[in-house]
Amino acid sequence: MPGRQSDSGDVGRDLLRDAALAGPGSGIWPLAESGRGQVLADLAAPEAIGAALAAAWHLDVRVRLLPGRVTMRVLLGLCLFCSEGYDSVLARVLAVVGPLGPASTVPTASALSAARARLGEAPVRALFEQAAAAGPAPGIGSLVFGLVLTAFDGTTLELARAAELIEAFGVPTGALRPLARVVTLVSVGSRRVLAAAIGSFHTSEQELCDRLAGTLLPGTLNLADRNFYSMQRWLAFTATGAHLLWRVKNDDTKFSGRVLSTLSDGSMLVRLRESTWMHNKRRRDLGDSSAPRLADTVARLVEFDVKVTDATGRTRTSKIRVLTTLLDHETFPAEKICACYAERRQVEIAYLRIKKTLRGPGVRLRGTTPQLARQEIWALLTVYNAVCDLASAAAALEGIDPDEISFVAVLRIVRDHHTTPRARACRHCGHQETITTPTLTSQITAATRNRTNRTRTSPRTPQERRTQHGSNATYTITIVTSTLPKADN
Repeated sequence: MPGRQSDSGDVGRDLLRDAALAGPGSGIWPLAESGRGQVLADLAAPEAIGAALAAAWHLDVRVRLLPGRVTMRVLLGLCLFCSEGYDSVLARVLAVVGPLGPASTVPTASALSAARARLGEAPVRALFEQAAAAGPAPGIGSLVFGLVLTAFDGTTLELARAAELIEAFGVPTGALRPLARVVTLVSVGSRRVLAAAIGSFHTSEQELCDRLAGTLLPGTLNLADRNFYSMQRWLAFTATGAHLLWRVKNDDTKFSGRVLSTLSDGSMLVRLRESTWMHNKRRRDLGDSSAPRLADTVARLVEFDVKVTDATGRTRTSKIRVLTTLLDHETFPAEKICACYAERRQVEIAYLRIKKTLRGPGVRLRGTTPQLARQEIWALLTVYNAVCDLASAAAALEGIDPDEISFVAVLRIVRDHHTTPRARACRHCGHQETITTPTLTSQITAATRNRTNRTRTSPRTPQERRTQHGSNATYTITIVTSTLPKADN
């Protein structure tokens, strides 16, 4: 896809560098308050876990080998080492946490399962939401037109084949295991997850997206695919104060915009009126056949063709319509609007990292009840954000785009860090040498960088991937005249 467009410049870079140098921000892998800046080997700071437990009103009624604070750390460890068993992860995490008390008994896998059930979903969700809200300041690649770029999209996660999960989440036709559907709001610059909604496979992405309307903020520009547009959702999400740049369908029966005027850059001001199809659907959803049509509103439409030419000379062309609340064509020219929409693909990269790199291909979630499945999803997103925060902090210190930091390399370094003892003993005098912050950040920045100047195309569907491969490509964007009719008086 075309290269990332941003006007954040030195301001965004300085903001993120200041945030990184200032110390704890999200509570994930914070720097200790000691002068040497010791790196904690925990997945989350004790203060962050304590705050999450308190927010969820979780209280251990008696002393156990796996109290809530320890169970939370082990759960995060399970999501960092997704392919390892309970016993292995328990050994890793307890080696970091230290003795749990005077008892010398090592918790078993069944004890961990019981502890997860006692912990529940609420504290883990609270930890995710608190950390997501306290992420690093916007940096390089995060701002477009001076606005923080965000995007909505959905995905599914494979669960264990258990009767409760099959009933609660549903199984797709022809599939073996149930799926949970997740819709997230992602920060495009860092690819970290800002908010999420979890539902069953039969829950629509639109319904889950509606739950996230309150997470949009003024000063942001939100991207979304054509699957999310409806007149009602457009009005509701615009009311948050955030700007929108959403793709809409080419089918005029489902998008009944009418052209008010054509601007000098080829974009158009359009009057949005709820189509008869959308009006009838909304009436059915509400169960109210007398619900009135929504009020008209004005937006700006940019219609363009994207021609993709791969290394073999093969071409394909797609027609795209994007609708935006950015009405000033001089401040927000159409060509930059087109390039900005291409950044929506960053959400798909985030999902690739979560499902393939972090969780691992073919690895399903472990929880066997609906509560434990959702608990694990919140923990997985928390760990993913933690790795993104490390990459952003390293990028800020180097003054580079986080895109250049390899997520695979950061994850490998983090896993190695949790495998390596927190201190090394000198073989001559026995002195404990603490692993310090520069060691970790230097490992990240010294790792092989991503090549951000590459433009490639890849097959989209499973059938195409069986016969085609990714290749270098060139993208040509041409703004075209819309076929929409003109508005009547």
